[in-house]
Amino acid sequence: MTQSTRRPLGLRAVLGGTVLALGAMLAVAPAVAQPARADDGGLTACAVQSAEFGWGVKESFRSYISGSIANGKWETSDGASYTTPQFHWKNGTGSVGTDLASGTVSFTGAVHFTGHDGALQFDLANPAIEFSDGSATLLLNIGATDTAQSGAPKSAQVRAGKIDTASLQADGSSFSLKDAKVRLTSEGATAFNGQYGDYVAGDELDPITVTGAVEPGCTLSVGATTPSATPTPSATAQPSTKPAPVVQAEAQIPWVPIAVGGAALVVIGVTVGLLVAGRGKKAAPAAEPATDETPADPQS
Repeated sequence: MTQSTRRPLGLRAVLGGTVLALGAMLAVAPAVAQPARADDGGLTACAVQSAEFGWGVKESFRSYISGSIANGKWETSDGASYTTPQFHWKNGTGSVGTDLASGTVSFTGAVHFTGHDGALQFDLANPAIEFSDGSATLLLNIGATDTAQSGAPKSAQVRAGKIDTASLQADGSSFSLKDAKVRLTSEGATAFNGQYGDYVAGDELDPITVTGAVEPGCTLSVGATTPSATPTPSATAQPSTKPAPVVQAEAQIPWVPIAVGGAALVVIGVTVGLLVAGRGKKAAPAAEPATDETPADPQS
């Protein structure tokens, strides 16, 4: 056998060592971690698909408008309606947090009050309920004047009232505020007074009722802990039997040790391959190639 026929043995050894080294690197390399979620993957805000709002404004004000003093009336438009003793708005839109501690539900529609042969004009339009940190605010477009003029008074959105959220409830994908008390803010009192009046901050208006439903798959819970909230431990609180969701950081892969170890393994594999090839060379017989000639007889 010639020397050239033994070279593939060394090449196979080198390749074998390299494959072994690569296999070792794959074995010790950790799996790539997927980004962790801060919660169970559910939504933290829900789109409102339907909502209704009922409110009588203030019974004494309605009595004044419709009575013999003002001898006035009211008209609804843009989707608002009236059924004694409340005005009604439907088709509310917006979004709310799953804990109902944030978000806004808005409605479209207007009520136009007139009295004193048109000298008094008062508009309420486009109410909205704003949720924020356990409280709720009534937003209204309000325009008022006590001077005869043509057309409706100019209106602007004001934060008109503070809503008592004691009756706020959630049941799966629905929520409600029933007969919730509303008190005028200072901004709301100024808007209600127009050019004259005796409304002051803190005056109680008629209670409101709001019902709504959010998108399917979104579950509401009043006062639920949001992922970013940090609960405050209580001295009297009992430990919960349900483990809190764990926020896992993305695993960091130790690339430097793996690279160093992998390089070392490759070197070891190559070295072992060369040693195996060298041993193959040394093990080969050193005999002279055979010939067909017959040695001469020394006696001849």
